[in-house]
Amino acid sequence: AMEHLAIATALRYAIKKDELYLLYQAKVDIGSGKILGAETLLRWHGKVLGQIQPDKFIPIAEESGLIIDIGAWVLRASCQAAVQLNQYREVPLNISFNVSSKEFVCNNYIENLQRCLQETGCKPEWLTLEITESLLLQDTGEALKTLIKIDEMGISLSIDDFGTGYSALA
Repeated sequence: AMEHLAIATALRYAIKKDELYLLYQAKVDIGSGKILGAETLLRWHGKVLGQIQPDKFIPIAEESGLIIDIGAWVLRASCQAAVQLNQYREVPLNISFNVSSKEFVCNNYIENLQRCLQETGCKPEWLTLEITESLLLQDTGEALKTLIKIDEMGISLSIDDFGTGYSALA
């Protein structure tokens, strides 16, 4: 309980204090060996708590609602990375990032996404949003509408297990 409280408190200031950062894990075509893109991995090194693993802080961010602000930061940083990576490339690389279910069903997610693309100059085809299948099972009507809008924008979608190692494709 004490660790949970300490993480929750420190997480409130992590973005402002520039403690969150992104790593990019390459996505490679096994047959050709060519890099196709990268997956964005969120990491946190707190000035007080040190390195905190995502399996510790993501559930707390979800619980507290901070995941919406963190997700907006990840979206912007991922768009900026895609622009930087593809600035001089003939064959663009794709950047994928996880979107939490709370963030996804937030009323203004599509508006935030569109604004971020416009402000950063990121092309929709440079992005892939990774969602969990549980999102599709929670509120299928609203989730489906949002998925359709994202698809119409030209952004790819994928289903990710978020490190659980389990996906039923229900």
